[in-house]
Amino acid sequence: MVIVSTREFRDNQRKYFEIAEEERVLVKRGQKYINLFVSDSPGYSTMSEAWVQGFFSIPPEHRCNPFEKSPSGDLFWADKRNVEYAEKQIAISQQQIKEGKYTDCRTLEELNNFLDSL
Repeated sequence: MVIVSTREFRDNQRKYFEIAEEERVLVKRGQKYINLFVSDSPGYSTMSEAWVQGFFSIPPEHRCNPFEKSPSGDLFWADKRNVEYAEKQIAISQQQIKEGKYTDCRTLEELNNFLDSL
């Protein structure tokens, strides 16, 4: 995390905008702090401090836009490794369906019977 004064930020805006793409940058203005946060989606700007910390805890090479998969921006979907795993599991399930390797439960009774058989 980098903390700079408003004067330092004003004199070196480009530098701090570039740093903000990799880590948190705070501009200290009086007794308050302004967070710089770079994103490809305007939805990021409304996220909480905890969300921002969680997002930056993901290594940069694994970060992706969670709003592409989740309207809420759930951080699970901000990690490419999670997205790739989920997509792989979906593809496996789709293949199993094509091969007829599934159990079709259309009623609650059928579902309960299936679960009891496990």
